[in-house]
Amino acid sequence: MNEADTRTEQIWQGTAVSSGVAHAVVHVMKDHFDEPDEVPILAEDVEKDLARWHAALEVTRVEIEAVQKIMEDEQGSSEADIFEAHLLILHDNSILKQVEKTVREKLICVDAVYYRLMCKHMDALRGLADSYLRERFLDIKDVTHRVMRHLRGEMLQHPMFDDPVIIIAHDLTPSDTVQLDRSKVLGFALETGSANSHAAIIARSLALPAVVRLHNICDELHSGDPVLLDGDEGLLILNPSPATLAKYRSREEQSDAREDALQITRHEPAITNDGFKVDVCANAEFIEEMDAIRDSGAEQVGLFRTEFLHLEDPDGSEDWLAECYTKAVKAMAPGEVIFRTLDIGGDKVDPHASGDPEPNPFLGWRGIRVSLGRQDLFRKQLRALLRAACHGRAGIMFPMVCGVEEVRAARALLDQCASELMAEGLSVPDDIQIGAMIEIPSAALSADLIASEVDFLSLGTNDLIQYPLAVDRLNERVADLYQPTHPAVLRLIQMTVDAGKRADVRVCICGEMAADIELTPLLVGLGLSELSVAASQVARIKHAIRKLNKAECKVLAEEIMQMSSAPEILAKSRALAEAQYPELFV
Repeated sequence: MNEADTRTEQIWQGTAVSSGVAHAVVHVMKDHFDEPDEVPILAEDVEKDLARWHAALEVTRVEIEAVQKIMEDEQGSSEADIFEAHLLILHDNSILKQVEKTVREKLICVDAVYYRLMCKHMDALRGLADSYLRERFLDIKDVTHRVMRHLRGEMLQHPMFDDPVIIIAHDLTPSDTVQLDRSKVLGFALETGSANSHAAIIARSLALPAVVRLHNICDELHSGDPVLLDGDEGLLILNPSPATLAKYRSREEQSDAREDALQITRHEPAITNDGFKVDVCANAEFIEEMDAIRDSGAEQVGLFRTEFLHLEDPDGSEDWLAECYTKAVKAMAPGEVIFRTLDIGGDKVDPHASGDPEPNPFLGWRGIRVSLGRQDLFRKQLRALLRAACHGRAGIMFPMVCGVEEVRAARALLDQCASELMAEGLSVPDDIQIGAMIEIPSAALSADLIASEVDFLSLGTNDLIQYPLAVDRLNERVADLYQPTHPAVLRLIQMTVDAGKRADVRVCICGEMAADIELTPLLVGLGLSELSVAASQVARIKHAIRKLNKAECKVLAEEIMQMSSAPEILAKSRALAEAQYPELFV
């Protein structure tokens, strides 16, 4: 019996960021290692300690070879070569001899000896200008972490699980998430984060419960502990009692009944009771989401975040990308898929990016800046998107533009790629919709100028909130200052909507703000006729819109635009929402 099974029920309170309940064992992912103490050992225990280390090395070898085989089968031998380097590091004879010699002579536990020796090798390579040597630093770090996890008796970070698990981590980066076997993940419980962190966004996209701000939870739990994760109340319960499980089963049955009622009308259009139609679309990150999106009732995919495919395979070929994009387009036919070109940078770190870490990556090289700066990468993506557009309706939009010049430069490169493909004998549709993301204040302030260059605008409110307010949406210290209803944010949204109307181009909102049923009356009142949300939220948003009256919402928006307090604005919009669809607030 697992030691955790004998303990009593324990409860931690965090912040709920994605609804739902999951009951499973945990997998603890630690992104750092405390330096092992130099614990003295007796001479008679040396061989036992070294045997424990050799066992950890052997398990690590088996693990690396298994990953190498998978990569070879899926991607080819060249992509699997990196693991050959890992095996060489693991079996480096000089390291093996030095560790054994130090343990025998100094009578110090092998954990500390091995870790310190590997850190010396890493320190010698860290920060070198030569890209090859920098890669060797990462190889040594990866191997060291794998061995140390086995020495400490933990499950490895590698994302393959025999059974479904709840992920426990300090935080999850986008690159962490794409490496997970998402078919085996039932939920996320994180020490840090906010409702607008990428882990929370992905959890909502995959309809998984998620709770953040569970401080020190990585130290409190061990892989294999049984827990219940409550993404509605923000609770993590270790060793849930039979009574607790029974209570949650009853609550889940009631929730399922309410959700089933919403799903009945999910494919019907979202039209207010006075005839204003709102297109409700879905956001996507992964190809495997497309069936669920199609079934959700979404009109189309309003935002396909292509950077997650890039993080899955940064060296993916044009053919592979075209195949992936084509699968998405065909899955949504006859609906449209709006592909956002790579938005890497910020917290979505490209593993192949060179150079020193940026002091402020959210104000640095990200989005369209990276694409225009790495035109080989951008051209590969644009060509793949154009090829996919031959198989269905595809739109292309550029992220993080700050003005007209970037839009023109991106469109010029797109035109070049189209000409190349036609010269190669491939047909390119001439009706591809081109759009720009409005997520930087300068873009909102010049939305009228940008609108003249594109077919549509898309409000990325996650960033359009953090930049004007100077609030890092991933920093929990200032999370309370991240206010979607701040008057400055609403004015930028209104400015963009008005610019779109004058230029006769459609305006969509695809940030997390679009899925907030408290704000649906306000967004409708501001004149937004296209919302893109997580697939799991489509039915709820459609239901809310059908209960609203556009004329009443417009009056609400006019009143709100004269208000100065973000909390009061939120309360006013929520009041109308609760009055019109109270069943969604149960």
